Amino acid sequence: MSRDELAEFVSDTLRSLTEEETLAVIANPYVTPQLLGKIAQTQRLTGYYSVRLELVAHRQTPQAHATKLVHYLYWMDLVRLSVEVTIPAPVRRAIDTQLLNRVEKLSLGERVASARRCSHALIKHFLFDPHPRVFEALLVNKRLREDDLVALASSPHATPEKLTMLAADLKWSYRYAIRKALVLNPLTPRAAAASQLRYLSRVDLRHIHANPQTSVYLRRCIERIRPEDFSASVEGIE
Repeated sequence: MSRDELAEFVSDTLRSLTEEETLAVIANPYVTPQLLGKIAQTQRLTGYYSVRLELVAHRQTPQAHATKLVHYLYWMDLVRLSVEVTIPAPVRRAIDTQLLNRVEKLSLGERVASARRCSHALIKHFLFDPHPRVFEALLVNKRLREDDLVALASSPHATPEKLTMLAADLKWSYRYAIRKALVLNPLTPRAAAASQLRYLSRVDLRHIHANPQTSVYLRRCIERIRPEDFSASVEGIE
């Protein structure tokens, strides 16, 4: 249908539209915000889950209606829509709010599945999820940022298991800021921290060596890596 034909069709049949017809109207390239608003205001039509989903996903749906319908969508659809760049930012923010409100009720499997592809709002939450499988899934999320992992690696709330996983990760462990944060965090297991030392600059090694929170083990490792910089004995590691 053309734009005019579509408008006339919706005006004449709004009270009797079927689910399939409504979805066809929403998918029509000539659909307007006004027509989408009429559908969103028709309770009988928004009673269909598929209609609610397509209205939220459509970039031309009036934002007031889209943000209201967000409350009635399932978790995995919200996760998918939260990263769709075609959806207006205010609607995506409403989706993120819904996700954060519901996240505490999720099972482990749902958290793992969500962590692989969620938006940045959920990434910040999942970084400190207590289960290591969630963090493992998060490491493959393409929206994860280096500064997120630096924050985790520097945090007193990070677990030794997560820090070890980060130190061994093939993608992220090569970032200098992450290497340094891992060494500086006293919670990082000493083997994982020591494995990063050879990649740090001379200046950073000296600062780490002088840090009173640095363990004797790491100090001795630094002394062995750069014996010319330190007068302390390099024989034996406690």
